[in-house]
Amino acid sequence: MASKKQKHWNILAVVSILLAGLLAFSGINRLDVGRVPSRDALRLSSASRALTTDSRRMRGDGWTSLRGEKLSDQEMVLDQQGLEEADYHVQVGIYATSTYDLDLSIPSYSSNGYVWMRWGEELQSYLSERDQTIEQGITLVNGLLSDADPVLTPMSSAPVHNDDGTYYQLFSYIGRFYIDKASFRHFPFVTVSLPLVLEMEDVNGALDYPHFRFEPDIQNSGMGLFAEIIGWLNRGWSIAEYRHNYATNFGLGGSADDYSLVIFDISFGTSSWSAFWRLMLPLLVVMAMVLLVFKVRADEQDARAGIPVTVLLTLVFLQQTYREELPDLPFLTFLDQVYVIAYVVTLLAFILVIFIGRRYGELDEMPEGDAKNRKQRRLEQLDEIWPLTVVIFSSISIFGCWITLPPGG
Repeated sequence: MASKKQKHWNILAVVSILLAGLLAFSGINRLDVGRVPSRDALRLSSASRALTTDSRRMRGDGWTSLRGEKLSDQEMVLDQQGLEEADYHVQVGIYATSTYDLDLSIPSYSSNGYVWMRWGEELQSYLSERDQTIEQGITLVNGLLSDADPVLTPMSSAPVHNDDGTYYQLFSYIGRFYIDKASFRHFPFVTVSLPLVLEMEDVNGALDYPHFRFEPDIQNSGMGLFAEIIGWLNRGWSIAEYRHNYATNFGLGGSADDYSLVIFDISFGTSSWSAFWRLMLPLLVVMAMVLLVFKVRADEQDARAGIPVTVLLTLVFLQQTYREELPDLPFLTFLDQVYVIAYVVTLLAFILVIFIGRRYGELDEMPEGDAKNRKQRRLEQLDEIWPLTVVIFSSISIFGCWITLPPGG
């Protein structure tokens, strides 16, 4: 009679836990705030571009440093015509001499290097009429406020007037810049793109996309000897022109307009083996303790129950340690999902420890006979199949988490 009553209480407890979980999920889902996307848009233009990222890696994880959408074939033809008919052209090249101080928690990085521009007589006349130099109109779009605003510093007092009628000037830049593209969902296997974004400021609408175009100098742009970050693997650099659509007319009247924008970036990725040894191996060692929990003698119940508790505290500590490297993300990274699986396995281990411990307690009170022997064999079978069950469940779950990650993001 007591046994039946206990079973009823166990069933009631399970139903209560499931109901509480369902209510919690429903409540959190109602409180969750959806993301409102920016109305600004980038479209890759038809101008020449350089992309040195290893194509084999792009196929492997879907990563690409390109942003926005590509133009359709028909749009490409029209855009090429627009490039040829634009009133003002500026050929721009960027050479990063050093990159450093990568901080994923913001995310941002510091860099310095050179920018050079070559433009025609038409644009020079436009600038002269307004008593303006070209660097006064160039904006480093992703520059961040730090000790000083990132700026372009001319290396000469005036542009050089070449024999072919064009003007040339070299600038240096230094500053801290925002990172807009990183594969945080794949953490700890991360790829980040360190961009430098240039755009011409336009006050009266004369330098919008139909009238003013950047053309990347793909032959001479690149990265220098110190454009590396210790602990990260370089995956290549790229430079391309984009059509930047602002979802505003800045109060000038009329419709929203498009502007030419150049993005130069260097991509870095973590070493897969380094990430495994540093973050995954400690987790595997801790979870091995959960696998072996039922290899502890059945009569040492205190030792069995203590292992899942110790593992749980260790998991919390390990997770908090690596989360300090990342910004507050609105999604779970791959490693976060692995830790969720580890929490579930640890909880199941603790529940089974309690369940099997109570069954062994009942076993001690049973008289000798076939019933006692059958029950003991069932409990021993649970002890034996637990490690294999955990390995299969964890492997399938982790594989499922990885293949469902969005490519490149």
